[in-house]
Amino acid sequence: MENKNKNTKNDNKLKDIAKNIDKSIESKKESQTKKLSKSSIIQGSSKSGFPGQKKQIHLSLELLNKDYTFYEKASFSNKSIGSLKSYGYNTFHGLFKEINEDKIIVINQIKKPASSKMKTWPKISYFGIFDGHGGEGCSEFLKNNLLNYLIDNKNFPFDIKTGLTESFEKAEEEFFKLKCSGDIEHCDKSGSCALVSILFDNKIYIANLGDSRAIMSMNSGTKVKQLTNDHKPDNPKEFERVIKNGSKIYIDDNDDPHRDPSKLTFIKDKAELEKSKSNNKSNEEMIFRVYPSDLAVTKSIGDIKAKKKEFGGKQGSIINKPDIFIHDINSTDDFLVMGCDGIFDDLSNQEVSDAAWFVFKNLSKEKNYDIHELSQDACDIIMKFALEKQTSDNLSCIVIGFEGLEKFLKNKSTKEKVNNSINNFKKNHKTQTYK
Repeated sequence: MENKNKNTKNDNKLKDIAKNIDKSIESKKESQTKKLSKSSIIQGSSKSGFPGQKKQIHLSLELLNKDYTFYEKASFSNKSIGSLKSYGYNTFHGLFKEINEDKIIVINQIKKPASSKMKTWPKISYFGIFDGHGGEGCSEFLKNNLLNYLIDNKNFPFDIKTGLTESFEKAEEEFFKLKCSGDIEHCDKSGSCALVSILFDNKIYIANLGDSRAIMSMNSGTKVKQLTNDHKPDNPKEFERVIKNGSKIYIDDNDDPHRDPSKLTFIKDKAELEKSKSNNKSNEEMIFRVYPSDLAVTKSIGDIKAKKKEFGGKQGSIINKPDIFIHDINSTDDFLVMGCDGIFDDLSNQEVSDAAWFVFKNLSKEKNYDIHELSQDACDIIMKFALEKQTSDNLSCIVIGFEGLEKFLKNKSTKEKVNNSINNFKKNHKTQTYK
């Protein structure tokens, strides 16, 4: 009986020890998760969710078909219109954020406005990615209103470049009127980058504001050209403009835009900027920001606290004037990829192009060479490629197909038909031996 009681006591002690060990392990796991979440979800960060972790990603059908919670397949076109042969587009809140501040819009044919006196309205397509920060108010506003300001502009569609610049300025003016009529506490303090592409008369007009990006694949993927510039504080041209305006650039190596200003490390000149950028290659968590706005971009719409002097901002540092790029569409252009920084902070231009080409080259037969469905899959595999790289940001992507891609798929289809005909002929006409 005594032995039995001893054994029971020993068993209870062992159980208590095991419970304490389990609690300790769970506590450590919870602590690590909190640290990881904190470094991943801080607003404005577009760095990888797991600092220092390099993961080899293989482009494959498995990657394209991989499921992510709440992820839905990209939308896509069902017909070609002039030089616009196809498109696929998608937006997703990502792995670490509950709210998607990105907004996306695709209009394959802008309707003729009632006020237009033109007898024949041209074929004009409109694509937009609005990467919001500090809330989704500004990006939602741009999605719903920017095109209307462009159509109402007196220069549209005869002078699209001027029309785009003026419509961006108008959009911010109207946003501030609508969303900030009183003191700062009652203002919508959100802001947004904007990347807009307009297809008109065999040209692409691209208006870029912020750190989204547009690239073009050419010559069946043998060339990839970046068509836009990222408006970030470490861009030498933007660095010089911001410094001349009286603002400062600092390195936020903790990805915390609300640090004590007296402890910030400011960059004095271009030489120091280049040195800092060189160091940044080995420290992916380093982010360049503008002071006093604390933004990681130098151009945006909204961000009233960064722009209005009465709210502590520096007028003229963060501006709403977009860069406008004009590209003549030709037969060697394959496709355009528009993406937010959640895509391009984790994928190079070449990786984005390679991901799309994996679909066009390897899945074309399976999709019966349908350029529309393939553009959908190309968009999705780019998104999932970024997700596998553990991007911590929202994701938005648009893939727009042109004549070069259409020709590639037609040639591939023709070769497949010829090969099938040859193989069928061989099967039906086996070599016969005559005596």
